[in-house]
Amino acid sequence: MSFAQTLTGTVQDSTGIALPYTNLIASPIASPDAQITFSISDELGRYKLELKKAIPYKIEITHMGFSKLTDTLQIEESTTKNYTLIESNESLEDVLVKAEMAVIVKEDTITYRTDQFKTGDERKLRDILKKLPGVEVDREGNVTVNGKPVTKLMVEGKEFFFGDPKLGVNNIPADAVDEVEVLDNYSEVAFLKGLKDSDKMALNIKLKEGKKKFAFGDLAVGGGHQDRYLVNPTLFYYSPKTSVNFIGDFNNAGQKSFSMSDYINFEGGYADMIDRPNAFSIYRDDFAQFLNQQDFVFNQNDFGAGSLSQDLGRNWQLDAYSIINRGIVETQNSSDITYQTGMAEDELRTQESEQEMLFSINKAKLRYDNIKDVDMFIDLLVKTSDADSQSTLNSLTASRENFVVTDQSPRKLDVSKTMSINKQFSYKHTTSINTKLQYVESENTQDWLFNQPVFSNLIPFQPDGDSFNLLQNNRTITRAAQIDVKHYWVLHNFHHIYPVVGTDYFSQYYGSNDAQILQDGSVNSFQEAGFNNDLDFRLLDAYAGFQYKTKIDKLTIRPGLIAHSFHWSTAQFDEAQVNHQKFAFLPELMMKYELNSSEKFNFDYNLRTQFGNVQLFANRLRLANFNSLYRGNEELENQLYHQYRLRYSNFNMFKGLFLNASLNYNRRFQSIRNQTEIEGIDQVNTSIYTDLPENSYSFNSSVSKLIRKLRLGISGGITLSDYSRIINDEVIDYNSNSYNYAFTFSTRFKEKWPNVELRFQQFYNDLSSVAIDNQFVQTSPNINVSYRFLEDFLFKADYQYNHYKNRTQNQSNIFEIGSASLLYGKEDSPWELGIEATNLFDVRFKNNNSVNQFLVNDQQIFIQPRIIMLKLNYRL
Repeated sequence: MSFAQTLTGTVQDSTGIALPYTNLIASPIASPDAQITFSISDELGRYKLELKKAIPYKIEITHMGFSKLTDTLQIEESTTKNYTLIESNESLEDVLVKAEMAVIVKEDTITYRTDQFKTGDERKLRDILKKLPGVEVDREGNVTVNGKPVTKLMVEGKEFFFGDPKLGVNNIPADAVDEVEVLDNYSEVAFLKGLKDSDKMALNIKLKEGKKKFAFGDLAVGGGHQDRYLVNPTLFYYSPKTSVNFIGDFNNAGQKSFSMSDYINFEGGYADMIDRPNAFSIYRDDFAQFLNQQDFVFNQNDFGAGSLSQDLGRNWQLDAYSIINRGIVETQNSSDITYQTGMAEDELRTQESEQEMLFSINKAKLRYDNIKDVDMFIDLLVKTSDADSQSTLNSLTASRENFVVTDQSPRKLDVSKTMSINKQFSYKHTTSINTKLQYVESENTQDWLFNQPVFSNLIPFQPDGDSFNLLQNNRTITRAAQIDVKHYWVLHNFHHIYPVVGTDYFSQYYGSNDAQILQDGSVNSFQEAGFNNDLDFRLLDAYAGFQYKTKIDKLTIRPGLIAHSFHWSTAQFDEAQVNHQKFAFLPELMMKYELNSSEKFNFDYNLRTQFGNVQLFANRLRLANFNSLYRGNEELENQLYHQYRLRYSNFNMFKGLFLNASLNYNRRFQSIRNQTEIEGIDQVNTSIYTDLPENSYSFNSSVSKLIRKLRLGISGGITLSDYSRIINDEVIDYNSNSYNYAFTFSTRFKEKWPNVELRFQQFYNDLSSVAIDNQFVQTSPNINVSYRFLEDFLFKADYQYNHYKNRTQNQSNIFEIGSASLLYGKEDSPWELGIEATNLFDVRFKNNNSVNQFLVNDQQIFIQPRIIMLKLNYRL
């Protein structure tokens, strides 16, 4: 690096006007030790190239609509040189673009030529993405570009497993990737681009020429001590008309191929869920608790996913996929709990559980798209889940000991059919019609065995020997029908109006039954004590409104107003309870100011509304946990809250600077919240409809800077919340504040030196009220090393130190997690042999601290012991 010199200057046309986003490629002449380097001029036409001293380079300068300029030079010290391009009537040849432009920035699209960024240690697509400027990839495979999350992945323009990014990022082989396209404001329907405002970001992976009609992939097998094994086939076939993909993951080494965030992605993603009533209820599904298990003492995972994409001709396309996952998870944790209400005693709680789960997601989609003026599709989605769980819990306080054994068996079937028709009648008129029919049936049977009665003042247990058996059954059936019609009317190039009308209908049944099963087989019903529900809930949401969109110079504005008419009713045990109608007017505003194609401001405002799920309206008791009862409320209404969001992004290749910042403010003024009665460690929660205000403010930012072969970054965030809760009939005000920051340093050497990624981050959390003040600090430095040596060996290591401190009680917890691997494989050989170790220091548990309005929890979460595996990989 000490021998590198800088070539700077500007690129302009023959009239002296700066040419932004011009590509400059510097290729060393007859010097095998030097690397090709590139630059893209910024909005002022400025460029910067890092060149080795005393080495001749060929400089090639290309810009769309201009003739290519070639220069040869050799510099001894940092030099400034300007270039002038001559306008050309000839289009730039496709071969030239693909071969020489390392990065292309064009409006909402950034194209990376990946060969310019590879260092030789890449195995999967994620390894390439981490080296692209402005792109970040976390441990799970989630991708952000310039601070914005990627929500869809395509390969050669076709959705990969219906767009789920993580499956492709973690499995597509790196040697098959030729280009990565980043598509901002992505619209699935081509002719809606510019009409339909989209905040989505997609990746399109372009394959190398030899991979465009070819079968490729990997087959990895591994084995270790304690009968650990791993089999991981990833097979892909692509041709111009057909693509077939299969990903398998069969192991008992703790690797999970499908997580809760993947489940959310297949539900349409977080952004699509915001406007859908009851969408976020999936977090409370019995099935969701199995996906949320991230730490365990043992995990066996059998995962298989296959997809087919077939061009049927005449603009018809068939896409289908199926995902099946079977998992066995064993967990263990121990908690020291300090209660912050009343005179409750401290509690020591231990729990062990074993869960077995089988789920599937199956989808088929038939689409017609002539690109020009018609796009329509119909799809069928079927999801199933079936699980069994056994857990043992022991709760010990100074005055009592609860021993609880629980068996539960959640089952779920979800069938939905969606149809969409988009038609462009003319340049001025385009209509989009979307419909959906859905049927969901879920059931969960829980068998509780207690060593003593719980909630003896509310639950009428009968004496029955040394144990008390409570059997609970919960069943939910949902039927939904939705239709949405939107018309895009172009009044003028810079004036659009979009009328919208639609109807959502929900019919939901919820039944719960809690009863004691006596040893002689008889049933002690709790019906007369206020338990059990048999509820019918119906909701009709009819709405109409419009959006108006205009553009003034660099500013785009889109205000809107949607009027909703809600009609809902409930009936408990066939007896009508409520029958209400209500109107709501929901304004919205979007503003976007583009200083240039790489520097933007976005502002969004929405007044949003949302109804609770059917269980919140069920007004009779049910047992939620050994120390928690829950009762709904038939008088609930729709929640209302304001959302404000301001975002800024700057992508500057000349300065090697990538800056993102966002400011958010949410205000709830009509909410559904729990009112809690606490006695000791026991609590009874009842849902209420309240106008107690809640405010949440958050600011997040990240800055990264490229300095030759180094990347420096700093990021941070602040979240401030104030809200009120009703506890023991008293309104208590709370303030919850959290702060975090992180420093990162990484290298991107292509040879001789190891690549290192250092990260230091801290999190501060503070929850306070009149009576309590809890402060926590988490410090987590991390180092990741990747080193290729002796040409054919690749060493990787990861180490993280975690320090939790409870400042209020002056208590600290520390644990360290590390992993390492060594891989051997010749560049021209399909075989690779390696050894891998996880939990390198054989840590038995992680420490975690959490706090809420009721308690402080100092938790030990037990994890898998050290696992050492030999792995063999074959690349097709």
